[in-house]
Order: sequence, then C-alpha cells, then structure tokens
Amino acid sequence: TAEPDRRTLRELFRFFTDRVGVHFSREAVLMVALSRSFGQEQKARKRFEGLRREHRRLRTDAAGIMKALNDKSSGADPCRIRSFIQQYRTHLSYEERILFVLAELRLTAEQRLRISHRMLQV
Repeated sequence: TAEPDRRTLRELFRFFTDRVGVHFSREAVLMVALSRSFGQEQKARKRFEGLRREHRRLRTDAAGIMKALNDKSSGADPCRIRSFIQQYRTHLSYEERILFVLAELRLTAEQRLRISHRMLQV
C-alpha cells in the first residue's frame, strides 16, 4: 500500500492531537483536587505524579512529531506516529477507568461541580 503523503499525515495528526493541550490543562484541574483529597497517601500521590510525567512526555512527543511533519527536509516516521496514538489511547483509557472513577468516589458533588466549571474555563 502507498504511504500517505506528508500533508495528509500532518492533517490527520493535527486532527487527533489539537485538543491534547486542552485535555491535559483541564485534567490538571481535576488532578490537583484529587491530589488534595489523598492527603498523606503517598502511593496515590506517586501515581498522580506518574500521570503528570506521562502528560509531559505525550505533549513533548506530539510536538516533536508535528515538528517533523512540518519539516520539509525530513519526514515523520509513521511508526512513531502509530506508537504515539497507541500510547495516547492507552492513557485515555486509563483515565476513563481510574481517574474519573476516583473523582466520583473521593470528591463531593459540590467539589465536582466547581471543578467542572473551572475545567470549562481552560
């Protein structure tokens, strides 16, 4: 099969990642509130720090791929793009299964409402 041209790859990648920054910024609001709810629970705090590191890594990877897609002298490796998309899907799946469930369990309805309002402002 023919490889998609650089413009097509760039458009597809932009489509899938344009909202990454907004997603992570909104999620940071939730993570701060959840982190507070854990108090001295070090295991939970470490898990959250792992999510923050993963956010930074995914942002950096997305920026690097987009830079390569925009660079006419080189090309973005399609395997790197596929790998990023798979990692991002795994990350989102984890958040849906764990992070948002934790919010339901650990935060009051009033806290969740305030967080929702702040998230929409991002």
